[in-house]
Amino acid sequence: MQNQNWRFSRVIAVATVTLLVVSFTTLAVAQRIAGQDRQAIFSAAPKVSTSVKGVSAFAASTKGFNPLNASNAELLSHGLPQRPDQANEPKQYKLWERAMLAMKTRATDVRARPYTSRQMMGGVQTHADIPDANGYVFFNSGNWSGIANFNTLHSWSTTASFDEVLSYWPVPVANHPFGNLPCSEGPWCEVTWNGIDGFNNGDVAQGGSLDYWDDGGCGGPVIYEGWIEWFPSYSILAIFCGSNPCPVGPGDAFVVETIASSGFNAQTVFIEDIEQQWFGTFSLSYVSGPPMVGSSAEQIVERPCCNGSNLYPLGNYIFEWFDDAVAYNTSGHQFFPGSSNLHTAVITMLADDNSTPISTPLFYGSSGNQGKYSIWMEDENCAYSGGCTP
Repeated sequence: MQNQNWRFSRVIAVATVTLLVVSFTTLAVAQRIAGQDRQAIFSAAPKVSTSVKGVSAFAASTKGFNPLNASNAELLSHGLPQRPDQANEPKQYKLWERAMLAMKTRATDVRARPYTSRQMMGGVQTHADIPDANGYVFFNSGNWSGIANFNTLHSWSTTASFDEVLSYWPVPVANHPFGNLPCSEGPWCEVTWNGIDGFNNGDVAQGGSLDYWDDGGCGGPVIYEGWIEWFPSYSILAIFCGSNPCPVGPGDAFVVETIASSGFNAQTVFIEDIEQQWFGTFSLSYVSGPPMVGSSAEQIVERPCCNGSNLYPLGNYIFEWFDDAVAYNTSGHQFFPGSSNLHTAVITMLADDNSTPISTPLFYGSSGNQGKYSIWMEDENCAYSGGCTP
């Protein structure tokens, strides 16, 4: 309507005043809330206990609640991601809007699984420069592949710790490596997640998707689940909708936001399956292990632990990608997978022989949407064609 009124000079003043008021309101609503103010809202939000001691679920009803019209404080009180700035971040706003409109069923329970994601294991730096000329440092790992923005902190900082990471990705198809494989090589498992800590310290708070394959003659199940964790306090905790795991299918679009709090305080994870239209926000209290430092923010494909005494063989996910991934530190600065203003680690996963690459980030960088905001990854060698025996 303002564009129509603009054609008439007699209402220019009215239109201008209206535009200023609307702009002021939009900026006020879009102002991000972080740090102690955010934690105060989280602490006051209604929650219910889950089946796992120390883990609670946000329980505010969304009936009659319209997140598109809510303030950021109201969104946080419901355990929901804050609104991106529509003017300056139009794509991120559109993705957030689609996620908010898809929420139908709030998940309020979790159950422990017999496998766990964990900190980066066996990380070996492959180049001497820290960082190189483009801001990257390259690592090999026995269980991780992906991108980690990191700093050199050893304790929580009110100005420099990573305290939030948000990203979108599709759930891979559960599969074994191609070829005629013996069941003794499986079962195969892959977890995709974002999280905070774990790259250069021993804890990691995270949320993600899981695909597990033990079918086709092996006689086991094919499993897809959403999950949360704060390692080592908990193993992978599958998200439940009522008495059953929340439904997850291959290709489903996942949205995960991990929010960290200092030291031994509770960590918070929001997770949503847009296709299945369920979501949940969970608070994980400290039980054991190192405190939260905020020393890294990650977008990771992982093979979890443990199948007996070994890591699970990596599921043949073929391709995986993270889109519009962004992390924040406690000063409110943004960091992307392609950022070079902090150290950025590019991590390749190795097979049990500690030399064969089996999962590798292919496309990343500091310019363009694909590089700055996204990661494209693939599995390869024996994870793709078979033969990764312990």
